Amino acid sequence: MGPTLILGGAVLLAIIGVLAGAFFLRRERQRRRQAETDAAESRALMVEVQKLARIGNWEFDLIHDQIRWSEETFHIFGLPPGSQEPEFADVLLAIDPEDRPVFDAAIEQEISERQPYSIDLRIRTPEGTQKFIHAQGPAVHDGSGKPLRLIGTLLDITKRKREQNRLATAASHDSLTGLANRGYFSNELEYTIRVRRESATPLSVCLCDVDRFKQVNDTHGHAAGDEVIQAFARCLSEGVRHGDLAARWGGDEFCILFPGTSAASAGLSVDRIRQKLAAIRFPASDGSSFGVTGSFGIAELAAGMSSEELMEAADRSLYAAKQRGRNGLMVSQDVEETEVTPGAHEVRC
Repeated sequence: MGPTLILGGAVLLAIIGVLAGAFFLRRERQRRRQAETDAAESRALMVEVQKLARIGNWEFDLIHDQIRWSEETFHIFGLPPGSQEPEFADVLLAIDPEDRPVFDAAIEQEISERQPYSIDLRIRTPEGTQKFIHAQGPAVHDGSGKPLRLIGTLLDITKRKREQNRLATAASHDSLTGLANRGYFSNELEYTIRVRRESATPLSVCLCDVDRFKQVNDTHGHAAGDEVIQAFARCLSEGVRHGDLAARWGGDEFCILFPGTSAASAGLSVDRIRQKLAAIRFPASDGSSFGVTGSFGIAELAAGMSSEELMEAADRSLYAAKQRGRNGLMVSQDVEETEVTPGAHEVRC
């Protein structure tokens, strides 16, 4: 084989090598571009999925004190994506003050005990909108057990929570007045009686209704009757103290729970409510106006008395207030020795 042939073969091999290298380089570049395109599409898809599902994710680098939020996390917190470099303090400030201890405890437990957290929290956006979120995630540790970073997801559960709250309110509150209903009041009364017996503090209840309410309905119509019921409810809710509980017992009857309050002290609050109700004027269909009054019966929990007996004592006091001419209040101690005269049920209206 001559030198020329050998040289030609070497050149050909070199050319083939260059072409092959160029081919594989081009294919690698194409593969990388495709991988980058796929990654970008995957990230875009993830962003859309997170938007639809209202799920955000975040990562807190404990070593470098840096937080990374996904685009949806910014949306959940009411911030434009990338509008600011998030800090851990931003998370804490957004969380409702009552929920911050829960969040702090969950993070501390996650770091110290390696127990992933899963909690519901209330947050408030910069515009003041309250949201409910579900947060969950673990901490990442190194081989020696040192925590390196926190990772987690945030799920916007505002709609679900509001629906749950709506259903809970509907189950425990009266739709016309917004006050607690009879079932909720009865449960609270039972619980409060147990607490008060342990603490040896007083407890009083009031049972009250609108005087001659049937006459209001017959004369002015049921719509006017509803207005009277709602006005009575407002008098009660505005007239009780924080910690007291006003409820609609049924029809035109209402009740108030006074924890830690004697009958005499409860009577002071009740009389202010009575006066406020009597001062209200309601429009009549003929252009005139009319007013209503209420009667109130108060009873204080005695030793060994059940919730049913306490309400019966308040009921007897209400009967007595009706017999005395309505638009007044009676305390059970004042009627314990007084027999309800025949026909008492007839005057209770």
